[in-house]
Formats: sequence, C-alpha cells, structure tokens
Amino acid sequence: FTVSEAMERKPPNIFEKTPLLLEKNPKAQVPVIIDRRGDAEVVVYESLICVEFVDEAMNDDDGPVLLPGPPSQRANARMWTDKFNNDLCSAFYSLLLKQDKDGQQSAAEKILTSLREFAKHCKGPFFYGEEFTMVDIAIAPWAVGLRMDVLEHYRNFEVPRTGEYAMYWEWVSAVSKRPSFITTTSNLPAMIDVYRPYAEGTAYTQRARLVINPKLSGKGKKSG
Repeated sequence: FTVSEAMERKPPNIFEKTPLLLEKNPKAQVPVIIDRRGDAEVVVYESLICVEFVDEAMNDDDGPVLLPGPPSQRANARMWTDKFNNDLCSAFYSLLLKQDKDGQQSAAEKILTSLREFAKHCKGPFFYGEEFTMVDIAIAPWAVGLRMDVLEHYRNFEVPRTGEYAMYWEWVSAVSKRPSFITTTSNLPAMIDVYRPYAEGTAYTQRARLVINPKLSGKGKKSG
C-alpha cells in the first residue's frame, strides 16, 4: 500500500491501533509483515528487519540482492543503514515537533549534517554505485520526495543545491526514477494531513512523546 491507501484502511482516528496490529506486534508499530505462505504463520516487524526478510524470503537465486558483496561490505551496509536511518528519522520528527525556532534550527542542521556525510560517501548514482541496496531503501523515505516536501510546507526547510550536496541531489534524481519508488509514493495533500498533528505539536504517538521528552527512552532501564 501507499501511505494514503493504508490510511484508508485504518479507523477514523489515524493514530488508533488496529486489533490486528496490537496482536501481531507487541510494540504496536508499523510495518508488520504477516507471511502465511507456509504451514506456520511468520510475523516480522521493525522496518529494516522487514526489508531484509523480504529480500531473503521473496528473492530468487538469480535476482539482485539488497545486501550484496562479501561479509565486510554487507556489514558496512548495515552500519550505514542504521546510522542514516536513525539520524534522518529522528531529525525529521524533531524538526516537525519542535515549536521553538532554536529547536527547529538545531533539527534542520542535523538533517543537513547527515546529508552532507551521505553525499561524501555516496558513489553515485546510488550509495554503492550502480547497485540499489538496503542503504538506499532505508534512507529514501526520509530524504527523497514527500517527507522533504512536508518539511518545506511546515518548516520552510530545503536542502541547498550547492557543491557539498551535489552527490545527494544526483542520488535523489536516480531514486526518484525507480519504478519501485514511484509506485509506493503517496500524494502530498495526504502526507501533509498525516503530519499536521506533529507540526502543530498535538501528536501523541510514541515517537512524539520520545522527541518531546527523551528521558522516556530510558524508562524502565536499570542504571549501570
């Protein structure tokens, strides 16, 4: 589903958790894969774990893989994926949720810092060159297209078209042309509606609570 199609399948309150989601994922977060092809149902959650599962479970022997190369390169890809995904996702929500200018400026700079580092290591047209890998898939939802448009709409945020971001923009162009990216893209009005509570500071999702009060992330953990 695209984002807007998935939203139509949810209850009237877009942040309400469906019974199926609560049953299958103890964290009550999306995405969740329910694979019923075999004798036993398989449930997979956490975004990047879902990506790896689909790559391994749905791929044929001759098809391209999202974690190509020797173990060293696959480990390298996982590290970059984890870093950029965490950095960009957290800064995206921070920029939307922060209501003060200083907080917004700090979050915007974190996004730009991450994108400069990405551009520095991106070989082009994709992160590792001609191969489209897990690194590209993990970062694209945050750094290409509609979520960037949402940030521009609510926070007047734009990535400069200067030399230090040149490889980023080359990568954006390449990703935007991929059929898989195009067919899973929503529409801007729907995305603006989805993120309006965040921009207005009224969202009360787990992500919003953690951005507003980071101390909650350590709740329940024993001190060392």
